[in-house]
Amino acid sequence: MLKCLASCFIAMFIFGTQTVFADGAVIRYPRPAARTDSHFDYVHELLAEALSLSPHKYQLLPSKATMQQGRAVHEMKNGTGEVDLLWSMSTDEREKALIAIKIPIDKGLLGWRIPFVISENRQMFKTIRTLRDMENYSAGQELDWPDVKILEHNGLKVNTANSYEALFSMLEAGRFDYFPRSVMEIWKEQESHAGKNIIISQDIALHYPAAYYFFVAPTKRQFAEDLTNGLEIMVHNGQFEKLFLKYHQSSIQKAGLKQRTVLELQNPFLNPANMPLSRAELWFKP
Repeated sequence: MLKCLASCFIAMFIFGTQTVFADGAVIRYPRPAARTDSHFDYVHELLAEALSLSPHKYQLLPSKATMQQGRAVHEMKNGTGEVDLLWSMSTDEREKALIAIKIPIDKGLLGWRIPFVISENRQMFKTIRTLRDMENYSAGQELDWPDVKILEHNGLKVNTANSYEALFSMLEAGRFDYFPRSVMEIWKEQESHAGKNIIISQDIALHYPAAYYFFVAPTKRQFAEDLTNGLEIMVHNGQFEKLFLKYHQSSIQKAGLKQRTVLELQNPFLNPANMPLSRAELWFKP
């Protein structure tokens, strides 16, 4: 209880109003378009803990308008000041344009995907054994997500939408067959869309190399350094692992990855040589 109160206290100050730290640098992150951000609580507690270890003060505030990933990357790359911080799946292109803090805050879990389907199709993937078996089925994804190109590169059909929330209605309406979501996302999303005729398939999982990093605008190098240092301290003192398990252990257990047929996909948009794969403590293994 005391640890929880302490974390809330830290978060209250770092993510508080403009008047909390009058002399703290304002760092803006994209205001999500979704009704709920399944990563929000975890990411913000992680940021709060890491930045509490910094000698500098920061205020983290959402952008004035809702913003999709592609727009956020553009704003950060061009130094407009609209967005300074983004957490998203990494690509080689994003790593060239922005400062990538190469501590995968998802431990690679974002690359483990299980699908939403409509309830009538609960048995649809029962006989799936290979990627070739998936060729007749189409996935749904948001237009600017890196996953779109990854799925297409592996020969899978993809239908896209301009917004995250629209994907749930499109799945329900039969516009595509399945909506693959990461193990760390899907359970909260199921709760927040409980009124829809969708369920989580129990038969397959898609897996591809992925890293969910914090990205910082090139104009905010001091912030990037402070955030990196704070995260490294958390990795070494065990707090990073504790926080990861606090938010994701239940989801990992419910996913039952060892009982699923796992379909391995290539990710040609993220060079393994640039990933910190030698640091085993940073990666999830089922």
